[in-house]
Amino acid sequence: MKKKYASIVIRSLSLFLIGLVISYMAYNTYADVHSIPPAAEMRKITSITKSQPVSYQRAVKKSRQSAVRILSWGVDSASVSVSTGTYFTYKGEHYILTVEHGLISRDCGTIQIETDGMLKSCLEILAIDSRADYAILVSEEIPNRIPLNFPKDFVRTKRAWIQVTSALHGLIYTGYPNTIGPVTLEGKVMGMSADEFIYLNSYAWSGSSGSGVFDFNGKLVGYIVAIDVGRTEYGFDVLENVILVSPHYQINWSKLLNK
Repeated sequence: MKKKYASIVIRSLSLFLIGLVISYMAYNTYADVHSIPPAAEMRKITSITKSQPVSYQRAVKKSRQSAVRILSWGVDSASVSVSTGTYFTYKGEHYILTVEHGLISRDCGTIQIETDGMLKSCLEILAIDSRADYAILVSEEIPNRIPLNFPKDFVRTKRAWIQVTSALHGLIYTGYPNTIGPVTLEGKVMGMSADEFIYLNSYAWSGSSGSGVFDFNGKLVGYIVAIDVGRTEYGFDVLENVILVSPHYQINWSKLLNK
């Protein structure tokens, strides 16, 4: 009788312990599934999908880690223009490539470079061109961004140019549209205009101008200058999914190379 009673007690304890283990495992599984990482971790500039090939991930990382927001203040400080720029380095100096039309004034003192709430100064406007719509700014070093290496990280060869301008070739960019960002988008080449702008099928809004556009190998192709505006019988129609990209060979790099 005692043996039978002991057997029942042992069996009951075993079942109780198994129940505890199952409950503990279920709780941990629930906690893992429902745990939420800190918002700052999810917003990190290096937060990139792992579902794509490694080369693609590297290209996206280059795009995101070199993107900066450009703030151009009016002389009275009452107005501000927001655009995007690409951070790069050459011979130990730091520069920003952006669009001319995003600068209210050509006074470097009215221009600031912002990244994640950190503000850096424009030290000099090295080159500016309203026709090709670009400006090259000399910048302070930006510790929370990684600059591109000029000209290593730029598309250079004839073969590469033919490839990146071919129809349906994939390109990516990171920018600060409508004062948000950085946001990263992908698109496909639609064609090329007679004046050598690349038509990119993606999306862009005010503030995206100046964004660096990269191929899937992480090479800079050019920069966004505008979205297309079509004429209809009712007036003008803004085509936010047709983006004009200026290839960087449109830039006169002589001032940089001779600096």
